[in-house]
Amino acid sequence: MHRFEATQLILRHAENRPIVSNLGPTTDELWHAGHRDRNFYTYGNMGLCSSIALGMALSTEEQVISLDGDGSLLMNLGTIASIGREQPQNLVVVVWDNEEWGQTGHQSSHTALGTDLEKVAQSCSIPQTATVNNLEDLEGVFRQALETPGPWFIVAKIEETEYMPVAPIEPEMTLYRFRGSFGVSK
Repeated sequence: MHRFEATQLILRHAENRPIVSNLGPTTDELWHAGHRDRNFYTYGNMGLCSSIALGMALSTEEQVISLDGDGSLLMNLGTIASIGREQPQNLVVVVWDNEEWGQTGHQSSHTALGTDLEKVAQSCSIPQTATVNNLEDLEGVFRQALETPGPWFIVAKIEETEYMPVAPIEPEMTLYRFRGSFGVSK
C-alpha cells in the first residue's frame, strides 16, 4: 500500500473532520490529495503530530484524525501512553509505518526490527487497535473508527515511493486558517 493512495482514502472518508499530518511526505501528500482549511500541517515537528492531535481532541467535541509516522512516534512514545491515559473517544491515530526514518536518511526504524506499535498501543490501554497491509483493510477499519468511540490506533504498513513536490505551506498561515475553521477568532 502506498501512503498517497491511503491518504486519498482517508481524506475521502474524513468529511469535515480536522486532520493533523506528520512532517515531510505525509504533509506533502495530504496537501496534494486535497488542501483544505481543516488540514493542520506539522512541518518541523517530528515526533509531535499525535501529541498535537491529542490536545485538539481534548479541547473539542469533534473527531480528530492524526496521520503520523512510525519514526516520529518512536521519537515520542510518551504520546501513546498519554492517549491511553486520557482516553479521548474522538481521536483516531493512523500510523504510516514504512519501517524507516525517511526524513533523516532512510535508516531502518525499530518497526523494521520487531517493534510492534499496535502492541505498544494496546499495552498503553488504547482500546481500539488494528494493523492493516492494504487499502481494502484500511478502508474497513477506518470507517469503523469513524463510527465507533475510540481512541483508535491504526498501524498502516506502507511502501515508500518517490516523494511528491514539497507543498507550499507557511506554518503561520496553517495556524491562522486552521483556527478559523473552528470559528475561533483569528
